[in-house]
Amino acid sequence: MDAIQKSRIKAQDKAKDYEEKISHGTAEIPIALHKLEYPKGTQNVFYLHWHREIEILVVTKGIIEIQVEETKYVLEKGDCIFINSNMYHSARAVNTDGCAFYAVVFSYEFLQNDLHTHFSKHYIRPVLKGKLLFTPVIRRDNGWQSKILDWLDEINELDHLKLLDSELMLKTRMYAIWELYYKHGKLNDVMEDDNSLNQERIKPVLVYIEENYSYEVTLSELAALIPMSEGQFCRVFRQTMNRTPMQYIMRYRVMQSCHLLTETNKKIAEIANLSGFNNISYYNKVFLSIVGCTPKQYRNSNF
Repeated sequence: MDAIQKSRIKAQDKAKDYEEKISHGTAEIPIALHKLEYPKGTQNVFYLHWHREIEILVVTKGIIEIQVEETKYVLEKGDCIFINSNMYHSARAVNTDGCAFYAVVFSYEFLQNDLHTHFSKHYIRPVLKGKLLFTPVIRRDNGWQSKILDWLDEINELDHLKLLDSELMLKTRMYAIWELYYKHGKLNDVMEDDNSLNQERIKPVLVYIEENYSYEVTLSELAALIPMSEGQFCRVFRQTMNRTPMQYIMRYRVMQSCHLLTETNKKIAEIANLSGFNNISYYNKVFLSIVGCTPKQYRNSNF
């Protein structure tokens, strides 16, 4: 084993130290209820971030524009948005009148902790993998959407610090909500056979990026993992991930740095280096273009 391999293994072990993300809920009950209100004059509600949990957010005051991945949605009071696991999302107030929302944030484990059960294979895994799409935004319609909103409002009445005391109620409401979302979900037409095959083909590349993002990563070494020519690899990757390999790497590095900004007291220059940027000015520029604020502003924000 050469020195580069040894250093990369050491970096992988170090990266695992930062794998502990901010969790929503507890091991006993992996679900949380967040209630947030922002005063008049607020522009940014929360900066771009992601988490492994699923989030259902309901606006209770004002108008909020929420961006999930590349799509923007405008929600008014009473509207609800479903944000799947690992989806990048951010939010801003549409006007300066102030706004508020509550969010139910939960791990799939709250519904079923084993992804290999019959239940998970049919009702959870297709959603997590993006094969079945839940209606992203729902509004009161005197039908199934209103039922979901009514059940969410019941959950919102709970004491967010004592959810374990209402576990049975939470379970019944969340299963009912999931059932209606599932019944009205739609198969993802974009995930055709060719694209599904491409996702399997580039999986080793995504794993490699996750394990080595803090190092210089070249197109040639990524293409060699499949293997493909660099040109063919770039075409397949962009077709599958909707961005170039380098755009994906930069975004991944920035989002990993977000965790270090909020979960450690390390200096921003050190975080930039740990995240694969050897130039702090370039890191600041890329961070601003992706997240919409500077690393310092992100560190000082609460969401």
